[in-house]
Amino acid sequence: MSNPDVISLDNDSQEDESNIPDAKTCQDRVERFAAITGTDEALAQFFLQDRNWNLEASVNAFFESQAPDSPKPVKKREDKDVLVTYDSSHSSGGPQGSITTEPPKNFRLITWNLDGLDEKNLKKRTKAVIKILEIEKADIVFLQELIPATYSYLEARLPQFHFIVGNDEQYFTATLLRRTTVYYDDHTVYPFDNTRMGRNLLAVQAHIGKVKLNLLNTHLESSPEFSEQRREQMKICFGKMKSASSEVTTLFGGDLNARDKEVTATIIPDAHDLWETCGRRPECRWTWDTQRNTNKEYPGRYKPKTRFDRVYLKQATPAAVTPKHFGLVGIQKVAGTQSFPSDHWGIIVHFQVVI
Repeated sequence: MSNPDVISLDNDSQEDESNIPDAKTCQDRVERFAAITGTDEALAQFFLQDRNWNLEASVNAFFESQAPDSPKPVKKREDKDVLVTYDSSHSSGGPQGSITTEPPKNFRLITWNLDGLDEKNLKKRTKAVIKILEIEKADIVFLQELIPATYSYLEARLPQFHFIVGNDEQYFTATLLRRTTVYYDDHTVYPFDNTRMGRNLLAVQAHIGKVKLNLLNTHLESSPEFSEQRREQMKICFGKMKSASSEVTTLFGGDLNARDKEVTATIIPDAHDLWETCGRRPECRWTWDTQRNTNKEYPGRYKPKTRFDRVYLKQATPAAVTPKHFGLVGIQKVAGTQSFPSDHWGIIVHFQVVI
């Protein structure tokens, strides 16, 4: 790629950590540490000072080692029997939070096609995505159209997530799990035999407390002329939902490139479209909307919009989660550019755990 934004994606990770940075940089890293870990600035200072203000090393140390000044130790990632989170809700003006082994009662999922094949403002757009994932405090993230450069950039700057990829060449999908709330169990990649675009289904098994999750992330064949291939791929995805154990909550989403008639002909009875379940809000309907999103220019008066990106839920028996909110992310332009983070809006869904 010739665009300097792409070539330099990793450049700002090459900071000189050999000396203590200036006060402004230190404060920025304190704030970023607190935002990433969900803790407070006092704890951030402790970890950063002890590691020569290396943000990545400090965040990793927080997630992987014992937390100081806490009554209970942080369990390492390998301990799948105890889910540990840092509760800073009582940290203002008092102790530096506390460690809890209670699984969360709520969690958030984001699915988003990041348009990695478009080189325009790619570095700035990717930075904006990172900021949004941190602000929204997503627990599970389905990403589509990653390229190796953007994948490496995201992975280096989001150490609070465990990354699982569907491929590692050209462009591909990835599923991210927040380390303090969602535990990875296993995953399988199902290639689509009929694809001409390297597409597949990435299936990740995980759990949040007692909630067993089957997480299906995909990017189906694009463009109208590949409707037949897309419907066959969709059948495979919905088939995986249907065959999942009744003890497991299945979430299927991504960039389906779906037209309503294709979904109608393919969907299984137990698959709940979460845009519909959460109230069919018209302002959240179109996820690829060239009337509002100007990243892709279309000459003439006709500006297409469609609901390419979708999320479906197949409940466990008994139901383990309740979808509470369906919204969009990435709907503001990136500062200093005329670009949105992607030509797709991202979807965010809030869930409540009910078991």
